[in-house]
Amino acid sequence: MKLKTTKKLLSLGLVSAMTAGLLAGCGGGENASESDSGDSNDITTLTWYMSINPVAADTDVVIEELNKYTREKIGVEIDYNVLANPDYKEKMPNLINAGEYFDICFTSNWTTDYLQFAGRDAFMDITDLLPEYAKETYDFVPEEVWNAVKVGGKIYGVPSYKEMGWQGGIVYNSDIAEEYGIDMTNVKTIGDYTQVLQTVSEKSQAAGQDVIGVSGLINAWSMAAPYESLTGNTTLPAAAAVPEYDNFKDMSGETVFNQYASEEYMNYCKTVYEWNQAGYLGGDPVNYDSDTANRDNDFNNGKLFSYFIKNAPGNVEMMAETSGHGVGFVSLMDPLFETSSATGGLLAVSSASEHPEKALEFINLLNTDEYVGTLIRHGIEGKHYTAVGENQVDRTMGGTLNPADNGYDYTYGWQFGTPFNQKWDISYPENIEELFQEYNDSVVISPNNGFAFDMVPVETQVAALTNVIAEYGPSLETGSVNPEEYIPAFLDNLEANGAQELIDEVSAQLEEYNTSR
Repeated sequence: MKLKTTKKLLSLGLVSAMTAGLLAGCGGGENASESDSGDSNDITTLTWYMSINPVAADTDVVIEELNKYTREKIGVEIDYNVLANPDYKEKMPNLINAGEYFDICFTSNWTTDYLQFAGRDAFMDITDLLPEYAKETYDFVPEEVWNAVKVGGKIYGVPSYKEMGWQGGIVYNSDIAEEYGIDMTNVKTIGDYTQVLQTVSEKSQAAGQDVIGVSGLINAWSMAAPYESLTGNTTLPAAAAVPEYDNFKDMSGETVFNQYASEEYMNYCKTVYEWNQAGYLGGDPVNYDSDTANRDNDFNNGKLFSYFIKNAPGNVEMMAETSGHGVGFVSLMDPLFETSSATGGLLAVSSASEHPEKALEFINLLNTDEYVGTLIRHGIEGKHYTAVGENQVDRTMGGTLNPADNGYDYTYGWQFGTPFNQKWDISYPENIEELFQEYNDSVVISPNNGFAFDMVPVETQVAALTNVIAEYGPSLETGSVNPEEYIPAFLDNLEANGAQELIDEVSAQLEEYNTSR
């Protein structure tokens, strides 16, 4: 079903209204939380553990400015404990397990597992507190997103709300497309792309350039035939069809099925195998796909025509700013929103927090206060960026500064919270919020949104299946091996290592979930 847009994104006008009256820098004013505390003797310290990459050199300076503001605004100061993503993934679960005190922490489906720790009561049930202490955040985040982060019908974290779900497609060098006379509007499916790749190959070789046609195939299978991942891991063999995409007709009658046993998978693998045999993929697609730095360099230099990507609003425009050539995007699907889409990043309150109300007031500021949102993402005006008009910032300070050298820059720092209350960097198009709204209005909601699979009963099977998929999947999905020879062996190994047991367990939990709704 399509997203019902009864709840719109915060527009710039609303943001301005919410932050009207704020003085420059860290002055006072009325904020949606209405919890201002001018009593310096009544300040609550909140311990916040955060995962972000990299840890900026001027973090302490920015947090000092943040605390000047939050002390006056809501009577809170932050004890900020930030770790680079790889370190956080290792250390934060250990801190939780050891009973280390904190008030707020970052959690997701890829680090400090949200479902796992919510299920173990490490995070507080904030369902009833949200409408009172983070009302504005609660109101503007769509109901579908809140439903997706519920565990046992309760909310344990505030999701970072940006684009709804994910959209697969192909980014391409539009200058080359124009030079070669390629009309990319004709590309609707993976199969349509064969003619494009043939043209790129023939014309680039004739010019003595030998441009690689496409990369990123390791991500392309789920875009070629989108499905709902019922385990939260798109590679595991437990999928459900999404009616809007009209796929998996051969799986009719099966609510949960092994996507690798479908006609769609065989057809996809045959197509990319033909591409590889024809020389469109540049030799060794498995290794080439894994080296994204080399891929980006080749794309910018015109040695790579295109690659598959999970796109987001404004991404193509930003790529065009840095690539040195025109960039276009061909969508292969409407955006898909499923449970895992909402659990990619959340801020959770510890179940042991002594100040859950204040913690939620602070999270509400991150999501609704333009000064706070801009500060935590872009840093301090005049030191880390210059203002451009009323709604934009320039992290290069008019081209005089490399953002890597300015001490603080998280232009892509969605992990802090929604970007819709913040000023946007000029690398984004001026109509970025309109692009987000159009994107979110087109989203497809998965049939089982909100279902969260408990893997504990089949942990052994999941571990074994993960190894099998790692052995066969990359080679098949990048066209490196003949699918008619390798898929039968792949399916046999999946079955021998518990694919059916996994599907049966998912089916049982899904039936229980749907019965309880």
